[in-house]
This record gives sequence, structure tokens and C-alpha cells, in this order.
Amino acid sequence: MLTSLKDITVIDAIDVAAVSILLYILFLWFNRTKSSFVFAGIMISSIAYMAAKLIKLRLVAALMQGFFTVILVAVVVIFQEEIRRLFEQIASWSLRPKFRDKKKSRNLSRKLDMLVNTAFDLAAKKVGVLIVLTGRDFVMRHIDGGIDLNGALSESLLKSIFDTHSEGHDGGVLIENGRVLKFACHLPLSKDFGQLGDRGTRHAAALGLSELTDALCIVVSETTGDVTVARHGQLHKIGDKETLCRLLANFEQEVTPLRQSRGIKTFFVRNFKAKAAAVFVSVLLWFVLVHESVVVYKTFYVPVQYAGLAESLEVREIQPQKVKIVLSAARRDFYFVDKQDIKLVSKLFDLRNLKKLDEKYYETTITASDITLPPNYEIVNIFPRNVTFVIEGK
Repeated sequence: MLTSLKDITVIDAIDVAAVSILLYILFLWFNRTKSSFVFAGIMISSIAYMAAKLIKLRLVAALMQGFFTVILVAVVVIFQEEIRRLFEQIASWSLRPKFRDKKKSRNLSRKLDMLVNTAFDLAAKKVGVLIVLTGRDFVMRHIDGGIDLNGALSESLLKSIFDTHSEGHDGGVLIENGRVLKFACHLPLSKDFGQLGDRGTRHAAALGLSELTDALCIVVSETTGDVTVARHGQLHKIGDKETLCRLLANFEQEVTPLRQSRGIKTFFVRNFKAKAAAVFVSVLLWFVLVHESVVVYKTFYVPVQYAGLAESLEVREIQPQKVKIVLSAARRDFYFVDKQDIKLVSKLFDLRNLKKLDEKYYETTITASDITLPPNYEIVNIFPRNVTFVIEGK
């Protein structure tokens, strides 16, 4: 392996670095979508597939290739929304992060004030409220119904939605990136009756979604006027605005942290395992798919055998007894082949087809049809091509 690393050129290094970056992004994406087990399964299957190809388990490799086709289609179908959001985030990435973060910081303060004031104003009036703030996980697959809105977040909008005279006030409001995406949504209900106690459907829905995703749900009880937050499968009663504001700020910092200037040491330490794994897998892929696929040449000295000689005759001598055969194939193919896998058999069915040198000396020319090779190998040269047989009667 160390010798192979010496073969890496500048272009190969750039190639490995680019693949490492892509794999690192994939690692983070799978981790954020809580699908790291899916990625682990794909990686283990990939290693098994490459091992099967390497040791020439052709049936296993063929079956796994079909398996991979099905798995890749399934992954695209299952995670289509997450994949779409990933590409949307890449497309909308700003080249001026400092300006973006300053603007985000100002908007965040206003957004938190809106949510806190709305929750406690409605709590004072004992108006039922269920607000969902999306995190990194995709929540749409867990939500039923709802009315599309996609409106800018404001106190007046939220209070009008939760007005008891509004048809959609009983459902949940879905907020993402400072916009109200939907309202009157139905959320999955939790069965954790130990936490729910005598709380109602809104609390069960908030707790249920928090058990399945990293979303934060704000609930106001229309019976007691209490403000409760559901996160990570836990219900937390909130006593004042400052506590709710602090929880929301921590949530926003966790989901979309502001950029901070980091030193070189911090760059390498942050997500070190994911970065190390990305580099390792990239080097391994380069070794298997690039380095080991390079065509190389190897020489074998193969003994000359014969077949088809009449029973009344026998071969007294073969000159030369071994022939040098030069083969070409991918570097990895030569790991599992030796001279026993290569056979040279000259056909002596009809001596009239051979060149007669003397009374008992016959010469034949070795051709590719006389040589038996494993798959994927090509004959580059044969030396010498002419072999002499000394044949006499018994």
C-alpha cells in the first residue's frame, strides 16, 4: 500500500481531494438526516462487492451489482425530498457569508421576539397554539393535511391563524426559515402517556413529532394557558418569556449555527472522524479503481505440453521445454494468477501439419489458440514461437 501511494501524481492527489470533499459532504448529510445507518450499509455492501470482484467471485459480484441498482433507486425514492433540499441549499449558497450571517443575526432576533410575544399573548387569553419550527430533519413525511401558505412570519399572521373563529386554528403551523409554510397540519401523536398525563391532543402531537425529528414544537394549552416546548421526545413547561427566548436561540444556533472565524487547528479537529473517514475511503477507492486498474505486463515461463499424439508414437524430447509468455492485464488481476493457471498445449494430431526438420524432428509454431488463460488477460508476446519435438515410434 505504501508503495502504491508513491505512484500518486499531482492530478491523482487533486482527484482524491475532490472525492474526499464530496464524501465528507455525504457523511454530514446522512448524519444530519439521521440516515447514517443507510450510508453504513451502502459502504459495507460496496466493500463486499469490490472484494468479490477482486477475488473473481463472478456470481456474487453479478448478484450484488443488481442489488446495488435496486438500492440506489430506493435511496433516491426514499430521500428524494432531502436530496432536493440539499441541492437547493447548494444552489442558494452565498459567496458573502459574513454579510449573510450579520443579516441572519438581525432577522433571528426579530423572529424570536415574534414567536415569544405571540405564544405568551395567546397563552394569556388561553388560546390553543401548536407551532412547529423545523430543524435539519425533513418533517413533511410525518405531517398529514395542512393548507399551503408560504407567508412571511409575523405576530398578526400567527394570531389570525390561531383565532378560534378560524377553521385552521386546531392544527399545527409549520415554520421554516422565517416563513409560515403551512397551517392546519396534523402531526403524529405520541403514546408516551407518562409525560402527557392529562394534557390534550396538541401536546401529544408536538411530542410525537419531536420523537421522530429534531423539530422544536411550541404548545399553548387552551385549558390552563401553560406554554410548553417539545424537543427530542421531552416536554418542558416554560414559565417566562426569557426562558422561551433562550431555548429558541439555542435551537436556532444548533440547527443553523452562525459562522465563526476558526483557526487551522479548529478546521482539522471539527468533525475529525468524518474527515478522516472521507480521506481513507477516497484513497481506498483510488487504490482499487484507479491504481489497480492500470494495465501492466508480466512474464511467465510456461512448460510446453502436447496432446493428440498417436498411441504408436511418443515424444522423446521438447526443445525448449518452457516458453516465455508476456501477458497484459489490470494490476489487480495478477494478484490471483500464477504459472499453474496458464497452460500451453500443442496439438500433435497430424504430424503432416508440422514442419519436419529431420527424420524424427518436428517443429511447430505456438499460437494464441494453444494457450489457455484466465479471463481478462491478453497475450503480448511469445518467445520463442517455434518449438521442436523429437518424436519416435514406441
